[in-house]
Amino acid sequence: MKTDELLRRLALNDDRIVGRAISAGSLPGTPALDPRTSALVRLAALLALGAETVSCRAAVDVARAHGASDEEIVGVLLAVGPAVGAARVVMAAPRLALAIDYDVDALDALSDQQM
Repeated sequence: MKTDELLRRLALNDDRIVGRAISAGSLPGTPALDPRTSALVRLAALLALGAETVSCRAAVDVARAHGASDEEIVGVLLAVGPAVGAARVVMAAPRLALAIDYDVDALDALSDQQM
């Protein structure tokens, strides 16, 4: 399916195409991202939506499995920051820290030292 046809069907809420798009993430014969980029984009969407840690962890695991580093994973949060705003970034940071197995208690201790 050509890109313009795919966009038209999605915009018209074609149930079959929308269902396939949200269940598989891509459709046969359509342009797709490489698995690593796709995993990072999915993580970005979850962070932007305020997803819980368990969802972020699953996305982090997939991103890591496709070769993404922790620095790139944290970079995703920084990349969505201008679009989602400071409040969402601050809310998502501890969830992402837990998702990448960072010691959140160490973050709290550092915060207490700076006050």
